[in-house]
Amino acid sequence: MTIALNPSARELDIEKPDRGIRQSAAGEDHDRRTMVLHLEDQSARDYLSERVERYRRGRNPRGSNPPLAGEMEPIDDFLPTQLLDIWREDPIHLPFDGSGQVWWGLWCWEGFTDDVTEVALALGIQVASQDRWSTFPDVKIIPVYGTRLQVQSMLDIGRPGLAEIGFATDDPAILVNLSGQEQDGLVEDLAARIQWPGADVPAVCLLDTGVNRGHPLIEPALAPEDLQAIVEDWQGDDHYSGQGHGTPMAGLALHGDLTGPLADTSTFVLRHRLESVKFLPPVPRAQDDPANYGAITQAAVALAEERRPDRRRIICSATTNDLRRGDRPTRWSAAIDEIAAGVDAADGEEPPRRLFIQSIGNIGHDNDWSNIVDVTRHPGEDPAQAWNALTIGGLTYKNEIDGRDQGTWFPCADVGELSPYSRTSSDWPNSTTPVKPEIVFEAGNRAVTALEDQVSDAMPSLSLVSTGKGGRGDALVPFHATSAATAQAARMAAQISAEHPDFWPETVRALMVHAARWTNPMIAEVGNANGMTARSALRRKFGYGQPDLPRALASASNDLALLSQAYIQPYDRPGISKRDPNQRIGGITYGNAHYYDLPWPTRVLEQLENCPVKLKITLSYFVEPYPLKGSMLDPARYRSFGLRFDLKRRRETNREFQSRFNSEMGDRAGGGEGDPDWDFGPKSVSGGSLHCDTWTGTAVELASRDQLAIYPVMGWWRDRPSQERFLDKARYALVVTLEAPAASIDLQAHVAATVDAMIEARVAAQTDVPIDIRT
Repeated sequence: MTIALNPSARELDIEKPDRGIRQSAAGEDHDRRTMVLHLEDQSARDYLSERVERYRRGRNPRGSNPPLAGEMEPIDDFLPTQLLDIWREDPIHLPFDGSGQVWWGLWCWEGFTDDVTEVALALGIQVASQDRWSTFPDVKIIPVYGTRLQVQSMLDIGRPGLAEIGFATDDPAILVNLSGQEQDGLVEDLAARIQWPGADVPAVCLLDTGVNRGHPLIEPALAPEDLQAIVEDWQGDDHYSGQGHGTPMAGLALHGDLTGPLADTSTFVLRHRLESVKFLPPVPRAQDDPANYGAITQAAVALAEERRPDRRRIICSATTNDLRRGDRPTRWSAAIDEIAAGVDAADGEEPPRRLFIQSIGNIGHDNDWSNIVDVTRHPGEDPAQAWNALTIGGLTYKNEIDGRDQGTWFPCADVGELSPYSRTSSDWPNSTTPVKPEIVFEAGNRAVTALEDQVSDAMPSLSLVSTGKGGRGDALVPFHATSAATAQAARMAAQISAEHPDFWPETVRALMVHAARWTNPMIAEVGNANGMTARSALRRKFGYGQPDLPRALASASNDLALLSQAYIQPYDRPGISKRDPNQRIGGITYGNAHYYDLPWPTRVLEQLENCPVKLKITLSYFVEPYPLKGSMLDPARYRSFGLRFDLKRRRETNREFQSRFNSEMGDRAGGGEGDPDWDFGPKSVSGGSLHCDTWTGTAVELASRDQLAIYPVMGWWRDRPSQERFLDKARYALVVTLEAPAASIDLQAHVAATVDAMIEARVAAQTDVPIDIRT
């Protein structure tokens, strides 16, 4: 609320943080003085009301001071808070009604950021990623993109978290245009505020042009022995011309976009570190060089693992072959799939699965904007098609051009749209190729002239800020494109791995995709798409959206997250030879299906009746590739095995549901056929080893849909009996989230009451399979 103050009164001080009462924005306009008062909850409102009433009752005509006169005398009135009351900038600069969307800086009391962002998102306001937030004592500054009406609506709702509102002033150009001495000062200040990691933490292993280890923001997290090169004579330093490439990648992989951290005063705890293997030569290879980058990539990973075989690592590569499309398997993409699946394991050993983060590739520069404006005409490049890799595309929130260039240049993409650097898989064959990219991160923006006859790349105000290879004197540089996006994705993967060291690489990949959300422009495109086929096509443009780390690590109070890590035997050869009991004979069949009893609070869901709910399911596993020519025509020939999921129908009993998954299940079983409430549906699933879909319906309908099946489909382990892999076990990660944003109850608490009885997954004919389900 806003307090109108007596113009002649002294300053007001009724702030009582221990009672949930805080003061902020003070204003003075002619004869009007105001102060914004924040009441945390009902108890704070009751406390203030009681004090006002004590003062009112104690007033008397004889003029003696009533109780609390020092607090209450300066107050003339209590008023609803208007945007101008809380505006911290010059009033003449407050955007007017109808001025369109702009970037606002929301100054939030610490501890209320979740409340503020929840309201903002519900109102359709785009919230910037946390790398762009700034932290100061008691407050965080959150950049959001919206209209004046939307921001005023946040105040009208009455949430207590907003302290003040101003413009978002995190222009990267300001930082990269500073003198070398000024940059060094900012870098040293930030380095001093970081709690650096020890040796026994996850690492992002960069396969790139090398890294300048001497940079103050890199050196404490990159040991000398972890700076390597495929060819020893190349040495480990960053050889890329200009600002470098591996060094800016390293800065983003460690810290994210430096724009926010450099501008605040907060301390940071870094829980992962770096490794670098230079696998690109200092002298570029000729275009006809027959270098086998599949073998080179495998050798680079082996080099890092030889040094620290026990370390958990995320492998990160932003290198692609711009001479080869990524719409079919190659030696390089198959090698990445082998790295992820751990085919190099010795006989009898558990395959060492690995998470590989790979860029989808960049759209090259062209001064004719019409040639590059349509990102769907620019296919992802080899090896982005690797099934097991988490392939990264780019989006952008950066649309504010440096004032010196305004009027001449205009941003190519609007806030929340796909970055104009990012390629897609829109024109790959839908029936045989995986969906790429799966997720997108900030990649910066391009600028174009009014006549669209000139295009500007790497404009500092439209880029991210990272570490320059020059170190001191060239400490901060603008960085952009899908390389920047890929480095940020690797950072998030390492943060999840640090928080949950028992999570498999498949699980980390699943959580990142599961935590992704479409931006407002993406939602608009999906909303305008006509049916599952059209929606599925949009995944090939921007994947499942942009992930959010807090969402990946924990569910909000009105969400329910279930996670399972499990082994499964996809195929079987049940016939046993009479002559040799150890020999299997006869036909090869499908093996096991896993059935999960979902611990829905059935009675609660039934009481919610027609309240809309969303059920999101993500299934992640790694396949062994078989990249012969025939696999280009049939995904079943490329994968060692395949898995799918299906949800019990509304009127289906458990027995009826499970009877659909028999020894002939294959691709003909379930998967959502006749179930139109999925975003994409089973027919959108072809290639790939990660599957994600969302079911939307009513709470009462979901109440009876309380069982989930994971079942195998065809792969070469079954199709090629001579390889004798038909008895092998595979593993997968499963994430299930139930969201009921419109419900006013805490689903998590209700689920917790039923979890003890229902937590274990029922596995058909395989009771000894270890399964971990978390809530």
